[in-house]
Amino acid sequence: MTQFFETTQGIMLVGAMIGAGCFAGGTIIPSALRWANAERARKPKADARSAAMLTALALDDFVGAAYAAVHDTPEFNPANEGEFVFHTPEPVLVLPQAQDLSLLGKELFNETLWLSNRVTNLGNALDSLDLSSPGFDRFFERRQEGYAMLAATAMDLIERLLADFDLNLPEKPDYYRQREGLASVVQAAGQRGTGTRKAAVRVQTPGSNITHLFPKTGEEGE
Repeated sequence: MTQFFETTQGIMLVGAMIGAGCFAGGTIIPSALRWANAERARKPKADARSAAMLTALALDDFVGAAYAAVHDTPEFNPANEGEFVFHTPEPVLVLPQAQDLSLLGKELFNETLWLSNRVTNLGNALDSLDLSSPGFDRFFERRQEGYAMLAATAMDLIERLLADFDLNLPEKPDYYRQREGLASVVQAAGQRGTGTRKAAVRVQTPGSNITHLFPKTGEEGE
């Protein structure tokens, strides 16, 4: 059998086999390398889109909580006018981990973290107000305006994330117009002539869907 490969025909056959193998290798190997490089390129893009979606959802949760807080009229204790409660919890922004946010790119990474810091700063600033002073040191007005502006900024970031990474958030009811509601609050900030205390009394009327947290006294209890 080995004698065949010593003949001219055998040598030609071996040469043809080697040539075919080299041609196949020259065709397959570059294709395999291109496929591997494409797969490596796709993974960072997929990771970035996932990080963008998680960030957009976190921001959207904050917007919902801020919208509720902005439209939450405080309830005052009839027995102690300096005591009040809100019906919704304070808005909290819980972002993905920093290594995930870094996939968004430097600009979005910075702006998202800055927003988180501004939320913290607003909470600290509100805590520093003197609620025993006349008008509660404009605590209610400052809180409402502050959360409305932060929520509007978060909505702008969401729109950029969705556009840059080709994403979509779940649809919301058409009557839930967050941006319009927040814009009206910002425009009306500082222009309240009747005061927050009177607004709270108006909300506490028969037929309101708010569950009162303080017992009524005097005429209110009748």
